Amino acid sequence: MYTETEKKVLVIVDKSQKALVTLLKELISFKTVTPRDGQRAEHEDFIDYQNVISGVLQNLQADRIDTWEVDTSDLDRFPGSGVIPDRDLSRMPIVVGTFKGTGGGRSLILNGHYDVVPEEQPDHWKHPPFSGEVEGNRVYGRGTCDMKGGIAAMLVALQAIFQAGVQLKGDLLVQSVMDEEMSCMGTLSCCQRGYTADAAFIPEPTDMKVLVAMRGSIYGKVKVRGRGGHTEMEHPDWKEGGAVNAIDKSVIVLQAMAALSEEWRANPKRQHALLSPNVIVPTKIEGGGEWEVTIPDLVQIYFGAMFLPGTMDIQHEIQEYVIRATQDDDWLRIHPPEFIFNPSWHYGAEVDQEESIVQLGLQLVEMLGYPPEVCGFGSLTDAIHLINYANIPTISIGPDSHPAHTADEYVEIQKLMDLSKIIALLVMRWCEVD
Repeated sequence: MYTETEKKVLVIVDKSQKALVTLLKELISFKTVTPRDGQRAEHEDFIDYQNVISGVLQNLQADRIDTWEVDTSDLDRFPGSGVIPDRDLSRMPIVVGTFKGTGGGRSLILNGHYDVVPEEQPDHWKHPPFSGEVEGNRVYGRGTCDMKGGIAAMLVALQAIFQAGVQLKGDLLVQSVMDEEMSCMGTLSCCQRGYTADAAFIPEPTDMKVLVAMRGSIYGKVKVRGRGGHTEMEHPDWKEGGAVNAIDKSVIVLQAMAALSEEWRANPKRQHALLSPNVIVPTKIEGGGEWEVTIPDLVQIYFGAMFLPGTMDIQHEIQEYVIRATQDDDWLRIHPPEFIFNPSWHYGAEVDQEESIVQLGLQLVEMLGYPPEVCGFGSLTDAIHLINYANIPTISIGPDSHPAHTADEYVEIQKLMDLSKIIALLVMRWCEVD
């Protein structure tokens, strides 16, 4: 099952549990919370975090360590890129370490994002969100699951490989990127900087399954217009100049959105073995004025739409369906809903399950005692750019996903130990051992 070299590396991983937990606690202590839209990093945590990562890569004797900050205005923009050209990513560096192989092996990228979602209400947490407290077989803290736990497991795997004196034939690249939770522009920058490989791996939380597919997403709003008037006055028909309540008309638009989601769900051509069908979800409604005595003349419905890989022109499809579905209303036929889509949206992505990296991932998961299953995400990860832009077959394997983005986020230590072994074996078998 294992070669003698692999057994040696796995023994080292087994002895590294304390080091893994210690490293994870240190990574958790940095408050690398993704800045909200229109904001920027105002502290040193992102830089200090990456200094730790650079230090680990230096200790592992990386042949090259590349560090830079992303100027979003320099990134290529294209449909599905998610590029936000005016987003300020300063003080949020990327680090890429390169380990040159001896030659003759396949190259591999190990990619991980170090930004985390906000902790929200600290009093909802049993354990302080940035303490990395250990209770039983779990480490608690924001990012333990998504995905600093996977990054710690990745680095411990590499430490075990090089401590065992293993020389890899193929090149190995380690990418520590930011802003996955907002834009995925960190990994896109790596791709546009020219970093490529024969395959890539991201230790995102996947319930120890092999992630091969994810939906894309787009957000926007639709303006539903009415005609203002005095609430306490009786009004003639709108065709005679009477008021039109934009809230009433927004209900028709909401019903059309729900009908579109249902049509997608029922369409046999819109089914996927690993992913839920397309869906459009209203997320916020704004309408009315400051006075209750005024009939509102505008309602804005904010929404998100998630869609399968390969979906073409989702904006046109949504707009056309909703407008067509509201044509029975005389007012909306003349004053159709106005859609405004965010220009920065993300395409979906999928890897052929017959790809060698997928098959290797399934094999290793089973060797560590887990069912060899592929899975999909309703959301997306940085893999979209590795797969679509750089044409690199990319998989993810990681711990349980359900604690992600929650209060008292945690990761099971045993899952991280198993993940570290999977990554070590993946690196050695993919890149090959000299």
